[in-house]
Amino acid sequence: MYNFDVPRYEKVVSDAIALRPQIEAAVDAVCAQGYSNIFFIGCGGTYAHSLPMKYWMDTTSEIETHSVIAAEFMLMGHKRFSKDSVCVFSTRSGNTKEIVQAAKFCKDAGARTIVYVSNDNTPVCEYADYKLYSFAEDDCLCEAIYTYMIALLARFKKNAGEFEKYDEFMDQYGKIVPYLLKAKEQYEDRCAKMAAEHKDTDYHMVVGSGMLWGEAYDYAMCILEEMQWIKTKSIHAAEYFHGTLELVEDGTSMILFYGEDETRPLMDRVMAFSKKITSAINVFDTKEVELPFTEQEYRKIVSPMIMYAITERLSCHLEKERNHPLTTRRYYRQMEY
Repeated sequence: MYNFDVPRYEKVVSDAIALRPQIEAAVDAVCAQGYSNIFFIGCGGTYAHSLPMKYWMDTTSEIETHSVIAAEFMLMGHKRFSKDSVCVFSTRSGNTKEIVQAAKFCKDAGARTIVYVSNDNTPVCEYADYKLYSFAEDDCLCEAIYTYMIALLARFKKNAGEFEKYDEFMDQYGKIVPYLLKAKEQYEDRCAKMAAEHKDTDYHMVVGSGMLWGEAYDYAMCILEEMQWIKTKSIHAAEYFHGTLELVEDGTSMILFYGEDETRPLMDRVMAFSKKITSAINVFDTKEVELPFTEQEYRKIVSPMIMYAITERLSCHLEKERNHPLTTRRYYRQMEY
């Protein structure tokens, strides 16, 4: 695979999986103390990656959860937030201003904080009641974040009597690394072709739903816009027909994220209409990917991570074709704002 370090990737994801005992201990301690609800608090990608987890909990759990944007959360006076809330954070750098401020905000309110961080001994660590650390960089960060959040929520569900097959799922999940690599290889050639065809395309629509709405939101904003400076619209499949479809023309680039949850028919509806107008449609479908699971429900849980793993191949090839490094920024962390 182009510009991809397999041993490094294996280590990053395996190290995140190895956090399972620490995650279980943290969740067990919180459950023993009691809690009222769970808040996922993020910004940009870390907010986006919490949306699938919120969808998973909304469709399978009685546990109350909220996904909020850090800066807004600190100003809004959320009436469900209290000292009995559990606040879940993820951060690569450990020094993102809004995340550090929000973690402090939660600690000052007496709430408990659980923080995954990829760079230890950084400012956010000061405000973590439970710190989970394993190293990761942007190209494989999401696999680490999802591993942390999936393990965390699965344990909360188990302790609430909602996940009878928890141990089976977690044991099978522990074998996922070679399947992630195979999925990347499976999409390598088609992503290379897509990048070559779209190196000069100046606008994309990225559509997702259910467990993959957060990934559509993330890929549009955090990858194509932030890392490639390409104008992109993230669209929920259910909302596509309430405005955005009027912008579709012959040649409009559409990137469809197909998952394996209850909302897949919404994606079919988008496809059925769109292909009447444009032929520039590219599909990423987690259903094509082999995984180590015996239950269909387990595939739903990990689908956002699979989507990130395969779209990373497109990101890598776009970087090459456009001669635009994924690390280049004009404004983000380049100045005060």
